[in-house]
Amino acid sequence: MRRFGLLLLVAMALGLLTLPWPWPLLSGVLCLAALALGIVALVKVRTARIRGAMTTVLAVGLVVAAVMGMATLSQAVLWREYGAYTECAQAAITEQGRDACTSRLERSLDDRLRQMQQVVERQAS
Repeated sequence: MRRFGLLLLVAMALGLLTLPWPWPLLSGVLCLAALALGIVALVKVRTARIRGAMTTVLAVGLVVAAVMGMATLSQAVLWREYGAYTECAQAAITEQGRDACTSRLERSLDDRLRQMQQVVERQAS
């Protein structure tokens, strides 16, 4: 139970930091590990028939780990776009420069997702 909570906290802390690419993916890996440990802890708690908020806390933690893990690891599919954004944001000096980086990321994500959708549509045909 403690390992699950600790891994989840470390993953969340890494997710909040602005680290150079590909270090943000470590947060997703830690979330997956926390998910596995959380499932084991939940099974142990249920087997031991421990009453109270423990089951609820574990269930909420599992949901947080799953959502955060999927969100973080989805960046692996779009690694080029997020890598370019990280470099741009680190080099930006002004708020206007950071906004330009964000706009560039949004455009590149839209383009990449359209390309992926076209590939899926071609394969479905």
